[in-house]
Amino acid sequence: MRSRIHGGPGRSRGFTVMEVMVAVFLFALILTMIYSTWRLIFQSSQAAIRSTTDAQRARMAMRTVEDALASATMFASNPRLYFFQADTAGRFAAVSFAADLSDSFPNSGMFGGERLRRVSFYVPPGGRDLVLEQNSLLADFERGGEPASIVLARDVELFQLEFWDGQQRDFVEEWLSTNQLPVIVRVTLGFGQAKDARDPVQVVSRVVRLPTVAVPRDAQGMIGGAP
Repeated sequence: MRSRIHGGPGRSRGFTVMEVMVAVFLFALILTMIYSTWRLIFQSSQAAIRSTTDAQRARMAMRTVEDALASATMFASNPRLYFFQADTAGRFAAVSFAADLSDSFPNSGMFGGERLRRVSFYVPPGGRDLVLEQNSLLADFERGGEPASIVLARDVELFQLEFWDGQQRDFVEEWLSTNQLPVIVRVTLGFGQAKDARDPVQVVSRVVRLPTVAVPRDAQGMIGGAP
């Protein structure tokens, strides 16, 4: 019996080159769409994390400034050490004063339990970092000492200070009485800058009430080992 050889139209055949190319193109297109979606999700997640981190850092920076101002100290008999000095010119203010700080204040561990220190807040020329600098009041005033510095916030676009004037009953931009503490200080911090815009993206403002009475002459030396 002769064997039958099956063939003809019913025989299976492989893919043509054109079909393979179309399949590869569709697969590459799907991969591109998946990658684009993943990249968009990743960028959105990163932006949200940065925004949350920046907001938290802004709150921490403002809280540090508030805590320092609320702890400001003025000894009436020694304005040479306990002066309150503020430079409010331009977009970046600078302020320096003595304060009786808590143990939880940043860099307190570097001062060996010495609570009474001079603190300064400023943005360096040409920079955008808000810096906290601290010096020991117990060190030799003429020689000074190595300050302890820390960056409180980055991408700072605005640092303003305003002081309550009891006579005008309004906030003013200058404080000229270096041997007195202002009663109330309004602090404004701005972070980030939008494209084609001068105003900061995020602005935080707080009003801080300072101790209103300087420590009298006869009490000097009784608090925190003050000179």
